[in-house]
Amino acid sequence: MRRTVLLVALVSLLALGGQTFAELCTIDAVPAATLLLPYFEVSLTPTDRDPVDADRDVDTFFSVNNASASPTVAHVVLWGDWSLPSIDFDIFLTGYDVETVSLGDLFNNGNLPITAHATNDPDDTISPHGRALNDPANASGPFPGLSENPIWDSAPDGVGNPLFPGCDTNLPLGTNPVLEGSFIDRVRCGHTGRGLACDEVSCIGGVQNETGGEGSDFIARGYITIDNVNDCNLLFPNQAGYFGSGLTNENNQLWGDWFIVQEGRAIGDSLVAIEASDDPQNPFFAPGDYTFYGRYVDGLATDQREPLGSTWATRYFEPGAAFSGGTSLMVWRDSKCQTSVSGFGNGCMVDNGTPPWWPLDETQVVSFDTQEDATQICTDNFTPGGGGVSPPDPDELEEIFCFPLETGRYRVGENDLDPPYDFGWMYVNLNFTLGDTSGSPTPCSTDGLFGDIAQSWMTTELDSDAGAFSVGFAATQLTSACSAANPVIMGDFGTP
Repeated sequence: MRRTVLLVALVSLLALGGQTFAELCTIDAVPAATLLLPYFEVSLTPTDRDPVDADRDVDTFFSVNNASASPTVAHVVLWGDWSLPSIDFDIFLTGYDVETVSLGDLFNNGNLPITAHATNDPDDTISPHGRALNDPANASGPFPGLSENPIWDSAPDGVGNPLFPGCDTNLPLGTNPVLEGSFIDRVRCGHTGRGLACDEVSCIGGVQNETGGEGSDFIARGYITIDNVNDCNLLFPNQAGYFGSGLTNENNQLWGDWFIVQEGRAIGDSLVAIEASDDPQNPFFAPGDYTFYGRYVDGLATDQREPLGSTWATRYFEPGAAFSGGTSLMVWRDSKCQTSVSGFGNGCMVDNGTPPWWPLDETQVVSFDTQEDATQICTDNFTPGGGGVSPPDPDELEEIFCFPLETGRYRVGENDLDPPYDFGWMYVNLNFTLGDTSGSPTPCSTDGLFGDIAQSWMTTELDSDAGAFSVGFAATQLTSACSAANPVIMGDFGTP
C-alpha cells in the first residue's frame, strides 16, 4: 500500500512536467526557457603553445534537464568575458532527459555531447527514452496515470510530423572528438584572451591571470547560455533571426545545475533559471522593457525572457577569519552593448582592442561589519592639488572598477575590492549607464539602452584554510532589473 502511494505521487509529479508556473521577474529555481551558467573555469592540458601550470587543475560541469514529457532541443552557447560567442551546439533531449557536460572534456579533447532525435536514432540507442509506467514492457507493470503513448521522443521526420528537421544535419553526431583544428582553437584560445585564432586578433575576452601577473594563466573563462529552441540551428543569440522568427520558444521546460571542481573540492548551484512569458496572445514584456536578451533585440522584448537582479547582498570573510581561505565573488554582468563585430582586434586588452564599454563601472559597493559600521569601497581615488581644491584635477583622478568584466572571479581583499573589516556583508549595486560610444572604433548600437539599470548575477564562494573545502551559493538579490525603481545609493558612508 505504501508503494502504491509513492507511485501515485510520482505519476502526479510527472503529469505536471511541461506545465508553466512562471512568476516572472522573480528569479527562482524552476523550469525555464533559458538557463545561465554565470561563470566557468577550465584548466587546459599542457601543449607547446599552452604551457599550463600543472599545479592548477580545475574543471566545470553542468547538466541540462528536461522537465517535460515532450522532447526539445537545448541550444548551448559559450561566451567570452566580453560577451562575444565562441561556439555553439545543440543537445537533443527526450522527455525527462538529462545530459551532463564536462567543459574540460570539451576544451581539452574536443568532445561534445552526442545526442540524436528519432530520424538519426531509429533504434533508440543514442538518445534512448524510457517507458511509461503503464507500458507492459515496464517491469513495474501497468499503472494508471500516464498516457498510453507518451511523446517522449520525436517521430521520424515526414510530411505528417516534421519534428526537428534541422536536427537531421546540425546535431553533433558520430564519434568524438567533434571539435578539431580551428574549432578547438576557438575555445582554447578565445577563452584565454588570445584571440579566436590564437593570434591576439578578433578577441572575445581579455587576458586574465589569477595571480595578477602578466599574460594568460591558460585558465579558460567565460559563461554559457542555454536556450529552449524549436529546432537545431547554428545561430548565436546576438545574430539576426535568432529571436522573432520561430526558432526560439518560450516554453519553461529546462532546468539544470553546475559545479566548479578544483583540486579535490567543488562548489556548485542551480543554473540560473530565466523564465519566459509563454502566452503569445498576452505577452508580459512590451517594447522598452528590460529583458534578458534585450541588447540583442534592440530593446523590443521579442525574447520575452525576464531580466536578472541589479543589486545584491552577500556575506564575506577575509583571509584569517572563520573561512580563512577567504571569499571570491563570481559576477556576471550585462554591458547592454550590441556591436556589429564578432571580436575586437588590435590585440587583446590593448587600447582600441577592447570593447567600447570597457571597463564596466558600478554604482555603489558598501561593506558592513557585524556592528553595522559601514564603509564605501570601489570608489574613485584622487589626490587634491593646490591645497585641496574641488573638483579634483582629472589628471589626478584614479578611476576604480571592481567588477570590470562581463563575467569574472574577484577575490575579496585584493586590489580595490578590499573592505576594512575582516568579515561582514556587502551591498553591491551594479547598475550603470551605457554612455555615448559613437567615438569608439566599434561603437555600440544600443547606447543608453535601459537607462541607468543593468542586470547582473552574483555567486559567492567561501574557502577554508589550505583549500580543504569550499562553500558556494547565490548572493541575495535585492532588486530586479524589471523595476525602474532601483536604488541609486544607500547613503554617504565615506571611504577607507
